[in-house]
Amino acid sequence: MAYEGRRKRRNKQAIAVAEIVGGVLDTRRLKMRLLHEDIFRQWQKIVGKGLVDKCQPSRIKGHTLHLDVTSSSWAHQLIYLQEEIISRVNKLAGTLLIASIHCRAVKKKELKIVNPETKSVDQVFPVDLVSEAETRKWQSEIATQIKDPDLCALLSRMRCHSEIKRRAAQDLK
Repeated sequence: MAYEGRRKRRNKQAIAVAEIVGGVLDTRRLKMRLLHEDIFRQWQKIVGKGLVDKCQPSRIKGHTLHLDVTSSSWAHQLIYLQEEIISRVNKLAGTLLIASIHCRAVKKKELKIVNPETKSVDQVFPVDLVSEAETRKWQSEIATQIKDPDLCALLSRMRCHSEIKRRAAQDLK
């Protein structure tokens, strides 16, 4: 009896992988997480070279961007730049992602930054763990296998995200 039940299940119509993956990728939570990763990766473009060594995003919770700042004076200064940073982040995200910014002063050595002038690295920030050339290469590889452009974009962002996590874990060892 149990054997016949298994046999019936095997004869069902095969489901395309794109349908399964597309359903998983359409979740709001995953889309938001990918948007957050884009913000973290493109932080230097958002705030510019002058501020990238003074503040770094630590997390996004709700509609609040939490920043780690080198000193309380910089945290105070960011109050005046808050509206501009929020508008740049939301413009990059293409949606209302951030409504407020919360700054927390940390020791400078705790900031995960790369000095763009000297290229000396104390701790590597995820932006520099994956190059633009690698990202473009992964996008082209995925595009040759998948015809749906939205699915292709999401899969390449997921690949980039997993590679950043893997490389960051290696650097911490």
